Amino acid sequence: MEYIVTKNEMQAIDAYTIEKVGIPQAVLMERAALAVVQEIERIDRRKGRILIAVEGGNNGGDGLAAARMLSERGYPVDIYYVGAVEHVSEQFELQKNILVQIGQRLRKTIPNRDYAIVVDGIFGVGLSREVTGIHKKAIDNLNQIKGLKIAIDIPSGLDATTGEILGTAFRADYTVTFGLKKLGMFFGAGIDCCGEIICKNIGFPKVAIQSVKPKIYAYEEQDLVKLPKRFNNSNKGSYGKVAVIAGSKNMSGAAFLCSKAAYSTGVGLVKIYTHESNRVVLQSQLPEAVMMTYDDYEGALSCVEDAVKWASVIVVGPGLGVDSTSERMLYELLMNSEVPMVLDADALNILSNNMGMLKTCSVPIVITPHMMEMSRLIGKSVETIAKDRFAIAKKFAKEYEVNLVLKDAKSIVTNGSEQMYMNLAGNNGMSTGGSGDVLAGIIAGMLAGGLPLFEAAQIGTYVHCLAGDKAAEDKGKYSMLASDIIAHLGEVMRDS
Repeated sequence: MEYIVTKNEMQAIDAYTIEKVGIPQAVLMERAALAVVQEIERIDRRKGRILIAVEGGNNGGDGLAAARMLSERGYPVDIYYVGAVEHVSEQFELQKNILVQIGQRLRKTIPNRDYAIVVDGIFGVGLSREVTGIHKKAIDNLNQIKGLKIAIDIPSGLDATTGEILGTAFRADYTVTFGLKKLGMFFGAGIDCCGEIICKNIGFPKVAIQSVKPKIYAYEEQDLVKLPKRFNNSNKGSYGKVAVIAGSKNMSGAAFLCSKAAYSTGVGLVKIYTHESNRVVLQSQLPEAVMMTYDDYEGALSCVEDAVKWASVIVVGPGLGVDSTSERMLYELLMNSEVPMVLDADALNILSNNMGMLKTCSVPIVITPHMMEMSRLIGKSVETIAKDRFAIAKKFAKEYEVNLVLKDAKSIVTNGSEQMYMNLAGNNGMSTGGSGDVLAGIIAGMLAGGLPLFEAAQIGTYVHCLAGDKAAEDKGKYSMLASDIIAHLGEVMRDS
């Protein structure tokens, strides 16, 4: 597990490390600079010319220290010092004096040269104001220079908490960040401004992190140990029974993807409840699944009655439709189910017209809206949700007593408590039809395997995206389909 921090949290960790633990700021700066140098050496072994742009704060001090180290290692380095802040930090002044003593020049303009690498050390995570004037011009000029772009800690001009661009921002190919990843790197413009994020340990002690108690965390591959356990002395009944209530007339795809994903995460039995028109295609696509169908209102209610009696987990919504029959099916499920449920897709669209239905349910629920579905559920714009997603998600989960998976480029999972999970895996190739149906099936599979609800939602979301990453490696982000995610689930879970 790793923590993802806001600007204020990172500044508090830094202050605790220096003031309480007693690690000198100069030591942290030298380690930060060394981390940047090591990445540059990894990226460019030909020792091409480097431009390092700095301002008078500690981020600039990191840049000056890196310039010194690179010069000592044989890299030709030019230092562009913007020099437009009234007060420079003590550590910046120290690093500047060291450079003067060894004969390194600081330039007030950008030399008219070609550069293999451009390094941004102008502003750090503490930036909170709009970038204007000479600083805006400097950053814009850096963006125009050809060469690989590397940001120190965070791209200058990017809000470290929100990912908002404050006037302008450096566009990095790589961001070498220190200690912990920053929240703003994963939302808004941060996703594209940061490029590849490389997080380096420069010596922030665990006690400093624990003192701050960061609220956002993510899983790492070692956390796959949380997957449901399998036993030698077992049978198909040992790993749960998932009912998938999905697929309106001639709409079999979502039901298939959800059901196959559930099976692929280790479920013992999957039973599909769907419209009669989908029977033949689903039986041919997924012969392992049991099936019960309906073609009228009474038949649909009979399916619900059977599912409630049969299943250990129920998924409802993928491709279900939003007519009066599907609405009544959802109502009966919420009123009568005695097992955990995963509500997705059309189940959420039905709920958006009557949120009171959600409060009629007494069993644990996971809901999995994407941003537009969340917008319909709470009556707020996607833009409003995006700006305050953590607070909005937490409030919703707490009010309705559900586990919420808010799907986006970086999904979050919350049960209304202070800490919440953020998923860092995944890629833009997963932005394809059916990906959400696969996720619903995976989460159901985790529940059927015996995981607690909140843990199932988190590990299910993580596994879904790890499989998506493997699918992208195999098929490419342009060509991958939702079914390719399912095809790589075994690889992800076997590796655990």
